[in-house]
Amino acid sequence: MKPEKTDEIVCQNPQCAYYLKVEGKAVIKRGKYRTGHQRYYCKHCGKFFMDTIGTSVYRKHLPKDEIRLIYRLFLEKNGIRSIERITGHHRDTVSNLLKDTVKNEKTEEYLVKNIELTTSECEKLWKLLEAKRTNTTKSPKR
Repeated sequence: MKPEKTDEIVCQNPQCAYYLKVEGKAVIKRGKYRTGHQRYYCKHCGKFFMDTIGTSVYRKHLPKDEIRLIYRLFLEKNGIRSIERITGHHRDTVSNLLKDTVKNEKTEEYLVKNIELTTSECEKLWKLLEAKRTNTTKSPKR
């Protein structure tokens, strides 16, 4: 069985001659990781990469449905320990996912297309994360 060619994915390797270039690309799908994320292969440089590269969920060893659940629970204003009890993931895993979530174009696109959050949920997520970051950076008065 021959791997499928993709039209929207370009090589993510900075050392490749076709780095982020659409013309002359030879990126094909090559299976999936055990978390369910698509794995790609560049025929020019011989490197593998995944569809989450450049997003906040890159190198997070969680399936898409678990990531979706964590974000939705956070949007419902559940605490880290509450999310830990509901999902069964350690609080450090949940906390690191939320802490590493930064607003950028690739992350927002990934959250809308693959995680299936709405744009209004994304906006609410950015506001909640910003509020959480400002609250944790303030030192308590003694």
